[in-house]
Amino acid sequence: MEVDAQFVRDVVGFGGKTLRKCYQCATCSVICPQSPEENPFPRKEMIWAQWGLKEKLIGDADLWLCHQCNDCSEYCPRGAKPGEVLGAVRAKVIQELAFPSFFAKILLRPYGLVVYLAIPVILTLIYMALVNPQVPEGEIVIGNFIPQLHVELAGFAVGGWALLVAAIGAYRFWNAVNSDVSKIYEYRLGENAELEVVRASPRFIECLFWSVIDVLKHSRFAECGTSRYRFFAHFMIFWGFIILGIATLGDIVYIYGFGVEELALPLSDPVKILGNLGAILLIFGSGWVIVARFANEKVGYGTYFDWIFLSTIFAVGLTGVGVEALRYAGSTAAYYMYLVHLVLVFSLVAYAPYSKFAHWVYRTLAYTWAKSVGREPQK
Repeated sequence: MEVDAQFVRDVVGFGGKTLRKCYQCATCSVICPQSPEENPFPRKEMIWAQWGLKEKLIGDADLWLCHQCNDCSEYCPRGAKPGEVLGAVRAKVIQELAFPSFFAKILLRPYGLVVYLAIPVILTLIYMALVNPQVPEGEIVIGNFIPQLHVELAGFAVGGWALLVAAIGAYRFWNAVNSDVSKIYEYRLGENAELEVVRASPRFIECLFWSVIDVLKHSRFAECGTSRYRFFAHFMIFWGFIILGIATLGDIVYIYGFGVEELALPLSDPVKILGNLGAILLIFGSGWVIVARFANEKVGYGTYFDWIFLSTIFAVGLTGVGVEALRYAGSTAAYYMYLVHLVLVFSLVAYAPYSKFAHWVYRTLAYTWAKSVGREPQK
């Protein structure tokens, strides 16, 4: 085992300031509804983080089985806030797995907020200088300001980048989970009475399928106690994105399937209804989390890593609804609001593999690994 003191400092810097308060009483592992009976968490993750065992934590699937319900933080006698600490460790692990690593290190620091916003703003300014779009007179038609085709091409480019980075991170994570430096394996008695490590079974596709079902249902989130709101709020954010994705596919069908040139759809249109529903779920879900984080000091307010993600989601939802409201009001401010909305959407999509969006990838793979080795929560 190789100790990495910088890793400890980074975890503390990412929001795990209470890490050193932990004195290994194991209350957190006993109280956690997600923790297995054998080799439970988060006690071992707390001591690994204290010791700076970076490689073990990078390959620790249990780190992602934690849903930060904060039952452990509520009952911790030392106020070590294991839920917050594990959240900080996950942020650090995302940084280690992301590509390119130097970019992740910039974005995951508060000073990286400048880069976070500067890149989409600069790209937008370059586009404006090259294309020189003019604010049209008369009826508010967004497509007459910035053509839909331009937005789609940018979306494919940014989405492709995000998928590539996410795939690299997923590959690195899966290899780390199944490596010899990974946490606490399960063992079985093999031939010649020798102990053998239980690794992920060949049932990967089957386990992945049921893991995706668990993610869609948020069944494990539903077991949270102290921060029960997280299940409902996270469920709203998650399905808000999915519904918006379906609405976007509907827009593409309208454009290329039915030849619709402008997506100024009426409020009664099914695609418009889906889009508005998704936006409402995003706004209320992220707003709920933002307000609730101030309500319970004992479990923690969250970190920069949490807040930049929540703020971006909330702003994307508000500006999206704002564009629609201004368009129906006949205000040319809709065009300027649209530019702000595009900048925020770019930030949300392009930086997804470096943000809490990455949880969807790593947590799903962690579910898959746990199912493949029979690692189930304690009863």
